[in-house]
Amino acid sequence: MDSGYVGRQILAPLSDAMVASPAHIAARGSPSTLQDLVSHDCVISARPSGHATWRFAGPNGEKEVQVTGRFSGNTARALRKATVAGLGIALLAPAMAKLDVQAGVLVPVLPQYRRTGHGMSVLYPSRRHLPLAVSAFIGLVIQKMNAADAPEVHRSVRRR
Repeated sequence: MDSGYVGRQILAPLSDAMVASPAHIAARGSPSTLQDLVSHDCVISARPSGHATWRFAGPNGEKEVQVTGRFSGNTARALRKATVAGLGIALLAPAMAKLDVQAGVLVPVLPQYRRTGHGMSVLYPSRRHLPLAVSAFIGLVIQKMNAADAPEVHRSVRRR
């Protein structure tokens, strides 16, 4: 990569929260192990197979489990709405699940296990001629993520 490029991490990697509605837990019970997720309905990102492999970091290292569900969606908002409606257990970004957990609309499931997300970075050729639209986008993302109580934004770093 050209050393003149500037990379800026605008959102640190987050750990997705496993959550479900109280109605789902009342109807199906709360899983006590990751393997119990196999017999639960899960709310998953859309996949042609209808299955998803969830990988977690937990007290005994990394684990994975293949889950299925009666609902799959292609947006985080759709997954959240399905989870709130009681369709199953989902992995949601902390900023998306936090208010629902505080309100009692969702409850944590197996909180000792977390799936690390990806974060968000931007890469641009130079600070000198940064287009106003790019600068505005970066500012908007930082503002929205800070409003959702996301982790602090990291400073700019030079990439080599």
